[in-house]
Amino acid sequence: MISSEFRLEARKKLDGKWKNAVFITLASFLVFFVIGFIRGFLPEKGFLGFIFSIIVLVIEVPLQFGLVYALFNLYRGKDVKPFGFWTLGFDNFSRAWKISFSVFLKLIVPFILVVISYVILIVSFGLYIYSYASNSILGTSIYTASSYSAGFGFFIGLGIILLIIGCIWGIVKSYYYLLAYYIAFDNPDMSANECVLKSRELMTNNRGKLFCLHLSFLGWAILAILTLGIGYFWLLPYIQFSIIVFYEHVSNSNSDVNVIDEKNNDDNPIKQN
Repeated sequence: MISSEFRLEARKKLDGKWKNAVFITLASFLVFFVIGFIRGFLPEKGFLGFIFSIIVLVIEVPLQFGLVYALFNLYRGKDVKPFGFWTLGFDNFSRAWKISFSVFLKLIVPFILVVISYVILIVSFGLYIYSYASNSILGTSIYTASSYSAGFGFFIGLGIILLIIGCIWGIVKSYYYLLAYYIAFDNPDMSANECVLKSRELMTNNRGKLFCLHLSFLGWAILAILTLGIGYFWLLPYIQFSIIVFYEHVSNSNSDVNVIDEKNNDDNPIKQN
């Protein structure tokens, strides 16, 4: 299947469910809008602002998890209330965080690389500004100033290169684990780490397909922006349903491969021995 076929199947699944899908998405937007509204009234550097930021960080993961579950239930033909994602998320609070943390551990190396690049950039810019200010006040030779500029320029360039590499590496690697929530929905007995590993198995040789599917919504995203964001209430369920179709496709393809492998093993007396 190609991106257009995933989207076509998603539209078929959404037929008769658009209203519920939009209400679920609208409800999630309202929750996150209220969170952002409250955060705007709290001082960023104050104690209350810090505590609220921690609370938001803690609840955002299960809320995202619940939204995926709610739309997946709707996809499967179940009745879902607009704010049902809230209950689904917090009923699976521990599971959502375990999966997210397991994914984070898989991405720890590119994450560390990004952090290192930021440290190099911040330190380099800071020393460059300090050196420039010192030269202006104390005065130094042109040769010395040029040497400082070249040295800081090298480290700034190095930081930018490491940042680009780290971001690209992290994004590319993250595609291995984008199906973990969907696998968790279909396999409640699987541990968080098993869901993550299963996602990697399904996404091997399929990351490009999912990337192309994401990219195919670029035009729709631009149109949604032109509607002052209102179009996103329809676009986000459309994207989620398309990803679910993709997930089912790669899951079924993987199952077919496993069946063929088992049959070949049964028919091969050498492998049996």
